[in-house]
Amino acid sequence: MDYATWNRDRVADLLLDAGRTAMRFFSDPTISIKSDKSIVTQADTAIEQRLEELFDHPEAGVYLLGEETFEAHDADYFTQALSGTTWIVDPIDGTSSFAFGLPSWGVSIAYARDGVIREGGIFLPVTGDLMITDGGTVFVQKLGHDPAAWKADALRPFSPPEMDPKRIGLVSVSQELAKNGRYNGPQSVHANGSCVFSAVYLALGSFIGYIASVKLWDIAAAIAIFDALGFVMKFGPDQRVGPEITPDNYLMNNDGGMHWKMAGHLYIADSEPLCDYLIAQVTPRRA
Repeated sequence: MDYATWNRDRVADLLLDAGRTAMRFFSDPTISIKSDKSIVTQADTAIEQRLEELFDHPEAGVYLLGEETFEAHDADYFTQALSGTTWIVDPIDGTSSFAFGLPSWGVSIAYARDGVIREGGIFLPVTGDLMITDGGTVFVQKLGHDPAAWKADALRPFSPPEMDPKRIGLVSVSQELAKNGRYNGPQSVHANGSCVFSAVYLALGSFIGYIASVKLWDIAAAIAIFDALGFVMKFGPDQRVGPEITPDNYLMNNDGGMHWKMAGHLYIADSEPLCDYLIAQVTPRRA
């Protein structure tokens, strides 16, 4: 099967299949600790192994960048990947939530070509939210609670609700900001431990903004979604962030735990004034 191009329905089916795999382990996951002290479960490994079989074909110019397998590749592999077709996957984003029975986790698949994120899809198995792009349009579907009955056969075009910068609502924040920084605005903050959960519920209007400190595989599908929706993404007041995978946006030459991390806190909102408002409310690190 040809995975050099994006096919919305095929990727939606892959997201649902990955969700079914994850749900088989959800009630009793086996937890291991990686070298960077983060958690991994057998569901992470099983899903990424399956996606690796589909997406990792350098001989055809098709490459995989995934959280659980990226360390197996050298710099030349990723140089070639960024000049060809790259599938960027996170088998379970929010593994800590998954491991301890919380709903804030999901599966993400993004498609990049020539070093630019073009398309992406996210599925939240516990809540049933499927969100996926295709040619500049975002589609959504709400699935039920029975994985055996999941079928992406009712996807509909989606437009987000408009946000009021003065609205008293929730702001989703990264673990790094929650632990080491401060949000000074009047809104409550929510550190749910999952980039994809935050992204979907920002798009749906539950959050008024998201402040992320994450790696490429966490955010890639969300970037495709926000780009298609016309949301604003910034590192700072004059630092717009787009879908390009470049050293300006990601730490690409670090062999340690920072590899592929975004170059700064990423602020996401549906408008420039609201994005700038979020930036003004943050003290990145506590004194």
